[in-house]
Amino acid sequence: MNEQQLRVIGEVRALLAYHQVLGVEGYPREVGRLRLMDAAMESPIRMEKITSEPDRGPRVPDSVAETLEDIGREIQGCRNCELHGKRVLAVVGRGTPKARLLIVGGWLNLPGGQATASAELLFGLEEDQMVARMLAAIQLDPQDVFITNILKCAVPASIQPTAAHIQCCLAYLRRQIAVIGPELICTMGIIATRALLDLPQSLSQLRGRFYQYPAGARQIPVMPTYHPSYLIQADEMKKETWSDLLLIKKALAG
Repeated sequence: MNEQQLRVIGEVRALLAYHQVLGVEGYPREVGRLRLMDAAMESPIRMEKITSEPDRGPRVPDSVAETLEDIGREIQGCRNCELHGKRVLAVVGRGTPKARLLIVGGWLNLPGGQATASAELLFGLEEDQMVARMLAAIQLDPQDVFITNILKCAVPASIQPTAAHIQCCLAYLRRQIAVIGPELICTMGIIATRALLDLPQSLSQLRGRFYQYPAGARQIPVMPTYHPSYLIQADEMKKETWSDLLLIKKALAG
């Protein structure tokens, strides 16, 4: 199988995963009636269900056990939206494949497009250092954590991603969650929080308590909190974030 065929398969898989996120359970038998669907369909299309299995999130063929490496390769070559043309580097994430805690941020902006120096960055140099201090403060081993972003492209600081870009990447994140199966998720910032929880309230109203992310047969608790980039600018909000971290520590301790 050549590189182009692998890329097409990856794009089809990502699209199917995205449709599942939107709740699409089947497709019309007539190819001529098939059309792209989004969350704001004007009228429902009559569908024939192609499987009786319960919805357990984005799926891959039964014969294939999807890994973070598989998803990472797709992210590296992703061309699902025009943002790929402005991508400085792909942001797959960093951490253990079976992390207890998954931390999700928004996206990474790279001033000057410093690809070589920033290859390991997730939120930013100072922001990543702050996250490391947060984890150390609650005695959480870095080996028990996976950190990633909603947006899988690191872009120059002059680029402002849109909601459409975030929707293109959301299927990748949901597949990562399915593979990792974390005990808890911590969303840092309003972008990540709204993407996963789809709640309209402000972050100040949402933080401080757990919400539920549906992951097949189980619910994963989600703790929204402030993004490190905000805390750098608003030092007074660190107290609230510390309270959120203590709740995460307590929940992981059982």
